[in-house]
Amino acid sequence: MNKLLKIGLIVIGSLLALFVAAAVILVLTVDPNKYKNEISQLVKEQTGRDLVFEGDIGFSFFPWLGLEVGPVALGNRPGFAPEAMVRVNRAEASIRIMPLFSGEVAIGVIALDGFTANLAVNAQGVNNWDDLAKPADTAAPAPKQDQPADSGSGQSIKDLSVLGVEITNASLVYDDAVSGKRISLANLDLVVGEIGDKRPFPFELAFDLAMNEPKIATRPKLTGTAVFDLDAATFDVTGLTLDALGMRLTGFAYVRTKDGAAYSGELDLARTSPREIMKQLAMEPPVTADTTALTALTASLKFNGTDNAAALESLRITLDDTTITGTGSVKNFAKPAIEFTINVDDIDADRYMPPPSQGDTGKAEPAAPADASPATEPDLAALRDLDLSGRITVGKAKAMNLRVADIVCQILARGGMLTIKPFTAKLYDGTIDATTVLDARPKLAAWKAQATASGIQAGPLLKDMTGKDKLHGATVVKYDLSGTGLTPDAIKRSLSGTASFAFTDGAINGINVAKMLRDAFNTLRGRPVSGDEPMRTDFAELLGSVRITNGHIVNDDLLMKSPLLRVTGKGWADLPKDSVDYLATVTVVGTLKGQDGASIEELTGLPLPIRARGSLVDPSISLDMKALAEALLKGTFKDGTKAVEETLRQTILGTPKTGETGGDAAEPEKKSPVDLLKKLF
Repeated sequence: MNKLLKIGLIVIGSLLALFVAAAVILVLTVDPNKYKNEISQLVKEQTGRDLVFEGDIGFSFFPWLGLEVGPVALGNRPGFAPEAMVRVNRAEASIRIMPLFSGEVAIGVIALDGFTANLAVNAQGVNNWDDLAKPADTAAPAPKQDQPADSGSGQSIKDLSVLGVEITNASLVYDDAVSGKRISLANLDLVVGEIGDKRPFPFELAFDLAMNEPKIATRPKLTGTAVFDLDAATFDVTGLTLDALGMRLTGFAYVRTKDGAAYSGELDLARTSPREIMKQLAMEPPVTADTTALTALTASLKFNGTDNAAALESLRITLDDTTITGTGSVKNFAKPAIEFTINVDDIDADRYMPPPSQGDTGKAEPAAPADASPATEPDLAALRDLDLSGRITVGKAKAMNLRVADIVCQILARGGMLTIKPFTAKLYDGTIDATTVLDARPKLAAWKAQATASGIQAGPLLKDMTGKDKLHGATVVKYDLSGTGLTPDAIKRSLSGTASFAFTDGAINGINVAKMLRDAFNTLRGRPVSGDEPMRTDFAELLGSVRITNGHIVNDDLLMKSPLLRVTGKGWADLPKDSVDYLATVTVVGTLKGQDGASIEELTGLPLPIRARGSLVDPSISLDMKALAEALLKGTFKDGTKAVEETLRQTILGTPKTGETGGDAAEPEKKSPVDLLKKLF
């Protein structure tokens, strides 16, 4: 047995000596530079390009078997510049000889210096690289079914190691004449430490990046430590740091490819300034009402996924004083199903709006001339295939100086239907509850909208919105609308449904109707006008409802009830035709006393009809003398408004009829129209 072992060792030693001798002879006797012309000719035949060796090719031997190539250049495609498409100043690679005898593959440092690549697309859309890729003449024969697969009797790849990678002074230029984009990576340096199975290795990558669209000039730097496990088929990166555009991202990432791909990781964005990032991108930061807006941004996220799903475990973004958190997931990439939740704690959108211009009076600017070309319907093709479910909540929000709290918005998109239900919020001591449905399946989208707003205080709302509190009172608004099309014209033509409103225990500021009527009457009678009084007209209720059919709006039950007045109204407005015809009648039902003024009993029951006609944008408003004469002569104002009032109160406010609550205030004494005319004129 010992004799056989000795013979085996002698044979192995002889083979090893023979291999070493062959390698020595190869290095000492073979000059690879003699084959440069043959290599260049082969490249010319295969690609049509010139391969020019501007330096020597050299061998190295023991303990490393290495190859080193001096400057070499590959010519460009005809019609493209510069002359060389690819150029390398120096390339070097080596492999350790002795470990080969034990089945290990130990590669030395792979070095590449001065690598330059020029990629281009000309004005005709032709690039300078696709001619290098030629399809194989014949496909590789498929393995026979009765032949077992290779069991891998050789050494496993787990025995592979690389001493390091060094790429220095590399550059890459991409110039697209069709899109006008130019991207340049220059002074690229990549250093990777010793790589081996289950052996952590550091890496560092840095380069100068220049782009013209968007305009960018920066030097990103990426560092970290990585390790791979060939048995577990995993790749793990820790201590990941990316510095670019004034931002710093840190985190880690993990990838597994065995038994199905899977990955996970975390990223954190250190505090940075969005304004500074915009400057890095050669963008002018917006001028905002708050000069401190867009100056502080931080973010963090955790994610994981597989080859067919991805999940955002957590997201946290802090912009200035606003914090946004959320989660999300995507399942089945072939037909994605998306779910998300987003929460905003407190956002003041007005901080990010342009500051008011000097001399701004708060009045609306004249409307810009309408575009001659009609608006087109939006493309909703993506919505038809969208499978999305999301929930958005906002603690507090301010926009256009309006303040809203406790916003909840549930979004569902499936089968071409987009539903927002519920949408709830609290604002100005009241609440709003709305539902919106958009059907994207028809060629012309159909939509429905329903809402109930109750308890909203009109005074503070109007004060914040317009700067003036012309109307006070608790508000109830209901609407149930539908239509087709999403352009302004389509909405006007198709708008249909019902709406109603009610203001209770309110007042109209800026006008004192009692004083106005009293002063007018006293002037006609030659009496002195009353002194200063509050410019305010109180009312108990202001009610009304509308019916809408294809943009034609009809109201015939407007009612304002106050201790002094009853205002009724009816008429119509047509949105597609931009026209209106509306008659409001003001009737004195009580004495002109009670709002700091003297009483004038003679005006009780006198109707004052006011008509609005013409364009909706700028209607003509005047006293309707014909309606006034008819009311006075026919006594129609004597009918009162009790029937209309009871219907509105029950429909909008849900309150019982007058008879069920013990009756209403007594109607004023009815007077003869002739007596009234005599007293007034």
